Amino acid sequence: MSRITLIAAQSLDGFIARPDRPGTDFCSEADAAFLRSSLQNFDSMIMGRKTYETLRQRIQSSSSTRFLRKVVTRNPSDFEDEERPGLIEFTNLSPTQIQAELAKRGRKMTALLGGGQIYTHFLASGLVEELWITIEPILFGAGTPLLTKELELNLQLFESSQLSETSVLLKYKLGK
Repeated sequence: MSRITLIAAQSLDGFIARPDRPGTDFCSEADAAFLRSSLQNFDSMIMGRKTYETLRQRIQSSSSTRFLRKVVTRNPSDFEDEERPGLIEFTNLSPTQIQAELAKRGRKMTALLGGGQIYTHFLASGLVEELWITIEPILFGAGTPLLTKELELNLQLFESSQLSETSVLLKYKLGK
């Protein structure tokens, strides 16, 4: 099976994006460096349509062939002109089906990169093994939450580190 690790950055009050715009432009350079470095350990990524659209230009211009990027959308056919088999693929499969497909294709380490709906679906499915959360020192008061519906999970902290003077990384395993 492909191991799935949820990676997110959030404000101190638990939002992964500001209320008025998508993306993680609030994140520190230390978090960006951590993410770039960490992604080298993964062979595939899963993200939702909104996350893809926020990163579209960067993803489409990337020359990297290391990662298979699976974009979850209700309407994969809307993106058929952007699909590059083995590099960028669009799907409306369930989390379980996506994980099985990745495993069948020999993908062993998958980074789950958002957004809130995707995080919620994969956590609810029980497929996420670890959560890596960067806490940034900012408060929004509103925005896109990490989870989009009520979901109670027990987590076990196995590592914490300071990425910068102000940003903290917390790594959790899902409790059984």
